Amino acid sequence: VPPWPVYLLRATVSGFLHRAADALVPPANKLLSRAFDLNQLIATYCCGKLGWPDVLSKGVQSGKHLAEHANMSKLMTRRLLRACVTSNIFHEVSGSRDDVDDDDRLYVNAPMGEALREDHPYHIKFFIQHQIEDFGPALLQFWNAVRNDSLLPFSLAHNYPHNVRAVWDYYQDRPAQGLQFIKAMKCIDVRGTAPLLHDFPWEARCKTVIDVGGGRGSFLSHLLRTYPGLRGVLFDLPSVIE
Repeated sequence: VPPWPVYLLRATVSGFLHRAADALVPPANKLLSRAFDLNQLIATYCCGKLGWPDVLSKGVQSGKHLAEHANMSKLMTRRLLRACVTSNIFHEVSGSRDDVDDDDRLYVNAPMGEALREDHPYHIKFFIQHQIEDFGPALLQFWNAVRNDSLLPFSLAHNYPHNVRAVWDYYQDRPAQGLQFIKAMKCIDVRGTAPLLHDFPWEARCKTVIDVGGGRGSFLSHLLRTYPGLRGVLFDLPSVIE
């Protein structure tokens, strides 16, 4: 991760170029692209959940091998792999010739596929799973909440009382989803940890750092290893810390 000024400059330049290119696209085409983005997100979620990017980290693999790994039919494997290739998650190195059997088609990770590997330092696998599994159903309830502001989409989707504690009660009742949420937040934290550690005068401004909502202490542990003279306090829900 580059230093914060470099990161900010890169984000500014990238944003400017993106807006310039975006201005050339007709509005209807933009909306159509947004609709198809959902399809790509679902394909990304499925292949990450199946662990295919981790399998492909070992090198080129056939469609047959990926199907056997996921215990999937040949038809559904081909459909999902085609979606992943279209979404630039995988590359098909056997080409797109019709005379190649689906079992014999060969695949490798594209750069975005690499970022779904669990051993990738900046992987985002668990964040995508968290968004789809926990908040995806809530999005489908958003229209009902728009029509009645006493309703919360998340509560409607997961059958919880309509209050701000619904999300945290949900994770407390479902430890596996709670653990995935923690891993998802770590996927996000790791992107900003290095700039935040080095671009703020921690030792000059602080003696004790309290990380409120700090999960299992991912950032705080990095902070205290970098500045051992500081004292750290981690504050979160008991179900998270335990």
